[in-house]
Amino acid sequence: MGIENKSLDAIKEHFAIKGKTPPSMFWQHGSLWVDTEDKLDLTRIKKAMLEDVLPIKYTVEFSELKATNTEPWTQWVMDIVAQDLSLVRVQRMGPA
Repeated sequence: MGIENKSLDAIKEHFAIKGKTPPSMFWQHGSLWVDTEDKLDLTRIKKAMLEDVLPIKYTVEFSELKATNTEPWTQWVMDIVAQDLSLVRVQRMGPA
């Protein structure tokens, strides 16, 4: 099972335990897109990711995309990031 499916299952389980319905969400280009106005949803998603999905050296960060006239809802995007950037290897592209 890929991280996308594993994370969606873990998130849905965390919401179900609380008797809540998870927001609409989907993975695209390595980021989880979440349609919600409730920041508590983000807390639940982060908790699920940290407790059930990610190795301890990773965390998640959310970025907000505010509502517009064409998309009148707030959308959040979640990215997985290293907690310690010194652990991240940078690969050079092209000649050194």
